[in-house]
Amino acid sequence: MQKVSIVFHSVSGNNYLIAKAFYDSLKNRNIDVNLFKVRDDDFEKLANTFEFAKKYKDEIMSVSLYDFNELLDSDAIILGSPTYFGNVSAEMKSFMDEFADYWPDAKFYGKKLFAFACAGTPEGGGDMCLNAINIFGQHLGMFNTPIPSNLLEGISFPAYGLLHYVGDNGDIRPDEKVLKAIDKICEILCTQK
Repeated sequence: MQKVSIVFHSVSGNNYLIAKAFYDSLKNRNIDVNLFKVRDDDFEKLANTFEFAKKYKDEIMSVSLYDFNELLDSDAIILGSPTYFGNVSAEMKSFMDEFADYWPDAKFYGKKLFAFACAGTPEGGGDMCLNAINIFGQHLGMFNTPIPSNLLEGISFPAYGLLHYVGDNGDIRPDEKVLKAIDKICEILCTQK
């Protein structure tokens, strides 16, 4: 794998922390990696409503918006979204809809895709959010990258992505177990053909 682009949407900061952990792990493996956010015109206002989100607001604001040229040039794309009502956020869905211009010519065919999401509770539909990302990738001809949970050293995730439970208020940050899982996922992504 030569180049990876990570695209995330984050309001409370959790998806940003996960995206940044993917970025750092891949960078440490000498992978050419980009970190992008999706467009969110309400982010600054929303981030100010969550006390714990304010800590990462400026960092998130400084991340560049996605660039389709960079995405087209990537071997793998990692997408992360909050879970809203068992689906991706409206901002992530808007980003995904922009791929419609690339779909007829299958410009993303053959690229790897990995999904991650945050959900308030196990019953919050996070698995459906991950599934929405994977179905999106399948429509574009991307190869979903499943990570069997037995490869993550006692941490159980759905096979179709990394799912982090953030609590009802979104204030449960990724812990050491999640960060170790991300590092292991990056190792797997880098060794898969």
